[in-house]
Amino acid sequence: MKTNKDLKDHYNEVYKKDAYKHYYTFTEIEGSMAIIQFMGELGGKRVLEIGSGQGELASMISYAGAEEVVGVDFSSQAVETARKRYDLENVSFQNMDYRDIEGRYDIVVLQGVLEHFDKPFEELEWILQSLVKPDGFLVTLCPSFLNPRGYVWMTLQLWLDVPMSLSDLHFLCPFDFEDFCKEKGYALDYVSTNQDWGSGEKMLIDFNKRLRNALRDAKMDNSKVDELLTWLGRAGKYFQYDKHTGAVVTYKIHRP
Repeated sequence: MKTNKDLKDHYNEVYKKDAYKHYYTFTEIEGSMAIIQFMGELGGKRVLEIGSGQGELASMISYAGAEEVVGVDFSSQAVETARKRYDLENVSFQNMDYRDIEGRYDIVVLQGVLEHFDKPFEELEWILQSLVKPDGFLVTLCPSFLNPRGYVWMTLQLWLDVPMSLSDLHFLCPFDFEDFCKEKGYALDYVSTNQDWGSGEKMLIDFNKRLRNALRDAKMDNSKVDELLTWLGRAGKYFQYDKHTGAVVTYKIHRP
């Protein structure tokens, strides 16, 4: 079974090639904007980003008005790229384990990171207790699967054991965060974005590549992918969108 430790070499290779040019189907700009909006007024705030990657979000947070932004990532290649791209006075990037960080921050951010942890909600609780100020909050963004894309994805992943991701160790949805916050006594707000990726043209573009590759790697017949994509394209217009159904969800967690 793959673990978070196994992903370090994988991500070093991803970032050597430039993640958004060669690995990801789409950029995370829509999710990044949702994170910025959830963060609110940033003047005077110290922000920690865990899993800062190539530095895009950290730089956006800086431009949005944060006093200081610290980005940490376990990929040395990602940190090297971030330092070259974003030479900003109030932003620093460090190649380190977030559990070695000292001090607390007004806001802690994780974008597309939590699902890569071995025990995501144990780590989430540790971060909230150890790195977030008592009057601060945490914002995390994760893929979600409460949409046609997710129904196909989870059927293949869980029922037929066809891996749909090379790096996701868990498949988190709003109900998982609702359960966690109810149990631990945290307040929770969330909003989903990328509706078109959950059921629309972006979903079809993504699946056109991902489904073929996943079925091929699992040594299964992928000759009917075109037929399925045609059906999904026609059926999508009947799907009812709401706050849960985007392909990506941004969560804000804080003490009541």
